[in-house]
Order: sequence, then C-alpha cells, then structure tokens
Amino acid sequence: MITTEKVTVSLPKEIVDTLRKEIPRRKRSKFIAETVKNQLKKMKKQALIKAYKEAYTEIEKENQEFDGVIGEHFGL
Repeated sequence: MITTEKVTVSLPKEIVDTLRKEIPRRKRSKFIAETVKNQLKKMKKQALIKAYKEAYTEIEKENQEFDGVIGEHFGL
C-alpha cells in the first residue's frame, strides 16, 4: 500500500474551480498525484535529453580534435 501525506498548496482560483467542476470530489487527490507524477517524469526525461545532447556535443568536439591530430601525424 502506498503511504500518503497531506499537503497544502496554493493554486489560482480558476484552476481550483475547473478542478472542482471536472474531477469528482473523491478522485481529485489521485488526479493531482498522477498529474504531478507525470510532470516530474517529463522533467526528468528532459534533463536526460539535455545531458545526452551536451555529452554528444563534447564527444563530437573531441572526435574532431582527435581526427585533426591523427591527420597531422599521418598526413591524412
């Protein structure tokens, strides 16, 4: 069983009004939890993509430098 914890957050009134209108009373906590969980997954995925792109850029730079050294050394 998942442990839960009560939290207090402040949201804009229009978001709360829409939430109350669209999501049944007994399902709001689950809806909010799933939405936050999905957003956190998205943020983690975006951070990984950024890290991979940065690593790829660095590897490409090193490869170009290596190719230059090899070319100079072997006359390529």
